Amino acid sequence: MRFFPSWQDMKVGDSVTFYRTFTEGDVANFIGITGDFNPIHLDPGIARLCGFKGRVLPGLLTGSMLTHAGGTLLPEPYPAAKMSFSFLAPVYIGETVCAKVTVTEKDEQRNKLTLHLTCTNQENEVVLEAEVSGKIMPVMTKEKPGTTRGGNHHPKRHAPPMRSPK
Repeated sequence: MRFFPSWQDMKVGDSVTFYRTFTEGDVANFIGITGDFNPIHLDPGIARLCGFKGRVLPGLLTGSMLTHAGGTLLPEPYPAAKMSFSFLAPVYIGETVCAKVTVTEKDEQRNKLTLHLTCTNQENEVVLEAEVSGKIMPVMTKEKPGTTRGGNHHPKRHAPPMRSPK
Protein backbone atom coordinates (compact mmCIF):
# COMPACT_ATOMS: atom_id res chain seq x y z
CA MET A 1 0.00 0.00 0.00
CA ARG A 2 1.28 3.45 -0.89
CA PHE A 3 1.18 6.22 1.70
CA PHE A 4 1.28 9.99 1.28
CA PRO A 5 4.81 11.48 1.36
CA SER A 6 6.14 13.37 4.36
CA TRP A 7 4.27 16.52 5.41
CA GLN A 8 7.08 18.65 4.01
CA ASP A 9 6.97 16.88 0.61
CA MET A 10 3.18 16.63 0.37
CA LYS A 11 1.58 18.98 -2.15
CA VAL A 12 -1.85 19.88 -3.48
CA GLY A 13 -2.83 17.33 -6.11
CA ASP A 14 -1.05 14.37 -4.47
CA SER A 15 -3.34 11.36 -4.29
CA VAL A 16 -3.46 7.81 -2.98
CA THR A 17 -5.84 5.08 -4.15
CA PHE A 18 -6.89 2.01 -2.17
CA TYR A 19 -9.64 -0.62 -2.33
CA ARG A 20 -11.95 -2.31 0.11
CA THR A 21 -14.42 -5.14 -0.32
CA PHE A 22 -17.24 -4.79 2.20
CA THR A 23 -18.35 -8.04 3.84
CA GLU A 24 -21.36 -9.25 5.78
CA GLY A 25 -19.16 -9.09 8.90
CA ASP A 26 -18.29 -5.44 8.24
CA VAL A 27 -21.98 -4.56 8.06
CA ALA A 28 -22.87 -6.56 11.18
CA ASN A 29 -20.05 -4.96 13.18
CA PHE A 30 -20.93 -1.46 11.99
CA ILE A 31 -24.63 -1.87 12.77
CA GLY A 32 -23.78 -3.29 16.19
CA ILE A 33 -21.52 -0.35 17.01
CA THR A 34 -23.73 2.43 15.62
CA GLY A 35 -27.21 1.05 16.25
CA ASP A 36 -28.20 1.86 12.64
CA PHE A 37 -30.95 -0.76 12.33
CA ASN A 38 -32.49 0.69 9.17
CA PRO A 39 -34.30 -2.25 7.51
CA ILE A 40 -32.62 -1.61 4.14
CA HIS A 41 -29.36 -2.70 5.82
CA LEU A 42 -30.90 -5.82 7.36
CA ASP A 43 -33.72 -7.18 5.20
CA PRO A 44 -33.16 -7.88 1.48
CA GLY A 45 -36.92 -8.01 0.85
CA ILE A 46 -37.52 -4.56 2.28
CA ALA A 47 -34.45 -3.25 0.45
CA ARG A 48 -35.87 -4.57 -2.85
CA LEU A 49 -39.30 -3.06 -2.08
CA CYS A 50 -37.48 0.27 -1.70
CA GLY A 51 -35.94 -0.09 -5.17
CA PHE A 52 -32.50 -1.49 -4.27
CA LYS A 53 -30.88 -4.66 -5.67
CA GLY A 54 -30.42 -6.03 -2.15
CA ARG A 55 -29.24 -5.00 1.29
CA VAL A 56 -27.48 -1.63 1.26
CA LEU A 57 -24.39 -0.77 3.29
CA PRO A 58 -24.86 2.01 5.84
CA GLY A 59 -23.55 5.16 4.16
CA LEU A 60 -21.11 5.97 6.93
CA LEU A 61 -19.57 2.50 6.58
CA THR A 62 -18.54 3.50 3.07
CA GLY A 63 -17.64 6.93 4.46
CA SER A 64 -15.28 5.26 6.92
CA MET A 65 -12.83 4.96 4.02
CA LEU A 66 -12.18 8.68 4.64
CA THR A 67 -11.10 7.97 8.21
CA HIS A 68 -8.79 5.22 6.94
CA ALA A 69 -7.08 7.82 4.78
CA GLY A 70 -6.64 10.29 7.63
CA GLY A 71 -5.67 7.70 10.22
CA THR A 72 -3.38 5.41 8.25
CA LEU A 73 -2.17 6.92 4.98
CA LEU A 74 -0.88 10.27 6.25
CA PRO A 75 2.69 10.66 7.55
CA GLU A 76 1.72 12.33 10.85
CA PRO A 77 -1.30 12.25 13.21
CA TYR A 78 -4.28 14.06 11.67
CA PRO A 79 -7.27 14.77 13.93
CA ALA A 80 -10.23 15.74 11.76
CA ALA A 81 -11.94 19.06 12.46
CA LYS A 82 -14.67 18.85 9.80
CA MET A 83 -16.08 16.15 7.50
CA SER A 84 -18.77 16.26 4.83
CA PHE A 85 -20.26 13.44 2.78
CA SER A 86 -22.42 13.15 -0.35
CA PHE A 87 -23.89 9.66 -0.75
CA LEU A 88 -24.52 9.35 -4.48
CA ALA A 89 -25.35 5.67 -5.06
CA PRO A 90 -25.87 2.58 -2.90
CA VAL A 91 -23.07 0.16 -2.06
CA TYR A 92 -23.98 -3.50 -1.60
CA ILE A 93 -22.44 -6.25 0.51
CA GLY A 94 -19.64 -7.94 -1.41
CA GLU A 95 -18.87 -4.94 -3.60
CA THR A 96 -15.32 -3.66 -3.92
CA VAL A 97 -15.02 0.11 -3.58
CA CYS A 98 -12.09 2.08 -4.98
CA ALA A 99 -11.20 5.13 -2.88
CA LYS A 100 -9.09 7.95 -4.28
CA VAL A 101 -7.92 10.48 -1.69
CA THR A 102 -6.52 13.77 -3.02
CA VAL A 103 -4.86 16.65 -1.19
CA THR A 104 -6.92 19.74 -2.10
CA GLU A 105 -5.54 22.32 0.36
CA LYS A 106 -2.33 22.59 2.38
CA ASP A 107 -1.51 25.46 4.73
CA GLU A 108 2.03 24.90 5.99
CA GLN A 109 2.01 27.86 8.38
CA ARG A 110 -0.99 26.52 10.31
CA ASN A 111 -0.40 22.79 9.54
CA LYS A 112 -3.91 22.58 8.04
CA LEU A 113 -4.76 20.00 5.43
CA THR A 114 -7.90 19.26 3.40
CA LEU A 115 -8.47 15.95 1.63
CA HIS A 116 -11.11 14.99 -0.94
CA LEU A 117 -12.34 11.41 -1.28
CA THR A 118 -14.03 9.92 -4.34
CA CYS A 119 -15.33 6.35 -4.05
CA THR A 120 -16.36 4.31 -7.07
CA ASN A 121 -17.90 0.85 -7.29
CA GLN A 122 -16.90 -2.01 -9.56
CA GLU A 123 -18.83 -0.44 -12.45
CA ASN A 124 -16.81 2.78 -11.99
CA GLU A 125 -19.93 4.59 -10.76
CA VAL A 126 -19.22 7.30 -8.17
CA VAL A 127 -20.94 6.20 -4.96
CA LEU A 128 -19.50 8.72 -2.49
CA GLU A 129 -17.80 12.12 -2.47
CA ALA A 130 -16.39 13.36 0.82
CA GLU A 131 -14.08 15.97 2.27
CA VAL A 132 -12.16 16.22 5.53
CA SER A 133 -10.16 19.07 6.95
CA GLY A 134 -7.93 18.99 9.98
CA LYS A 135 -4.54 19.77 11.35
CA ILE A 136 -1.37 17.75 10.89
CA MET A 137 0.20 17.15 14.31
CA PRO A 138 3.96 16.67 13.79
CA VAL A 139 5.47 14.03 16.08
CA MET A 140 8.59 15.30 17.81
CA THR A 141 11.47 12.83 17.98
CA LYS A 142 13.65 12.33 21.04
CA GLU A 143 16.75 11.89 18.89
CA LYS A 144 16.53 15.33 17.30
CA PRO A 145 14.33 17.70 19.31
CA GLY A 146 12.49 20.15 17.09
CA THR A 147 12.28 17.79 14.12
CA THR A 148 9.54 15.46 13.02
CA ARG A 149 9.83 11.81 12.21
CA GLY A 150 9.40 11.05 8.51
CA GLY A 151 7.22 8.30 7.10
CA ASN A 152 4.30 6.60 8.78
CA HIS A 153 3.82 7.87 12.34
CA HIS A 154 2.90 4.40 13.64
CA PRO A 155 5.87 2.17 12.73
CA LYS A 156 4.43 -0.93 14.47
CA ARG A 157 0.88 -0.43 13.20
CA HIS A 158 -0.05 -1.97 9.90
CA ALA A 159 -2.88 -0.89 7.67
CA PRO A 160 -5.77 -3.38 7.61
CA PRO A 161 -5.82 -5.61 4.56
CA MET A 162 -7.30 -3.89 1.54
CA ARG A 163 -8.31 -6.15 -1.28
CA SER A 164 -7.61 -5.42 -4.92
CA PRO A 165 -10.50 -5.50 -7.37
CA LYS A 166 -11.18 -8.84 -9.03
